[in-house]
Amino acid sequence: MKAKKLSKKIIAIIVCAVFVGIIVITACSMQIAFVVADKIECWRPAYGMLASAEIDGILNKEQLSEEDYKVLYAQTGLTKTGVDRALKKDYTGKQLIKTIQKNYFGEYKVDNRLFAPFVCTDYIDKTVTSIYLEEGDIIVTSSTHIAGVRIGHSGLVVNGAAKRVLQANAYGSTSRIEDVTDFMQRVNFMVLRVKDSSADAQKKQEVVDYAVENLQGIAYEGLAGLLTDKNKIKKTQCSHLVWYAYKQVTGIDLDGNGGLIVTPKNIAASEHVEVVQVFGFDPVKLWK
Repeated sequence: MKAKKLSKKIIAIIVCAVFVGIIVITACSMQIAFVVADKIECWRPAYGMLASAEIDGILNKEQLSEEDYKVLYAQTGLTKTGVDRALKKDYTGKQLIKTIQKNYFGEYKVDNRLFAPFVCTDYIDKTVTSIYLEEGDIIVTSSTHIAGVRIGHSGLVVNGAAKRVLQANAYGSTSRIEDVTDFMQRVNFMVLRVKDSSADAQKKQEVVDYAVENLQGIAYEGLAGLLTDKNKIKKTQCSHLVWYAYKQVTGIDLDGNGGLIVTPKNIAASEHVEVVQVFGFDPVKLWK
């Protein structure tokens, strides 16, 4: 009997030791992955920055060529869509392009801000400038990571002129409209535009109107779509919020892989969107 009791105690001790060991190993692995993920840098070109006069020479042409747009993309991170948005503003837009060029070639220190265990958002030490935003634009960033997984963040532009973005941030908060500045302080971001072939300007405005009226004050759930019904909005997270707004109004699915959970990277990979501006990402690889 004593041997049996002793045996049970030993088994219990072994089980507890294994359990604790698993926890310790998991925590250590997450910490290592977290530290590695913290090594992110704000990408900047290794090639030279063109002088202001050279950029003016391109921007002052009556009509830009395909090669001109390629040069401007390499110098600013602005695609043809982004450049054309600026050129509609004439002189003011041209000056904005040159400001964005300076930001693009700038050197920045990265500030890794821990806001929960193994959860961090990466900021830079300056606020950069975005291209003119339009209603229905989507902004994504890979700056937030849990351990070694870059979950990123995203938001829906609801007022381009005022630079206001609807977003869902973190547990304990609800979705709300805020200034776009937070994105412009992150280690990277992309401004995306839903293609006209998927949703024209009128549809995008309908998406925005719906989002403003119905999608504020929604409780945050990081695993919305997995722990909750993806097609319902009782709880949400940043990308699910953007995805849901477009899905409800236009019927298009911005989830690039069609999984249960929509991520910022999924939206960036969607066939329905195009890049307007890229900052801090490699302009060739983007978020891949």
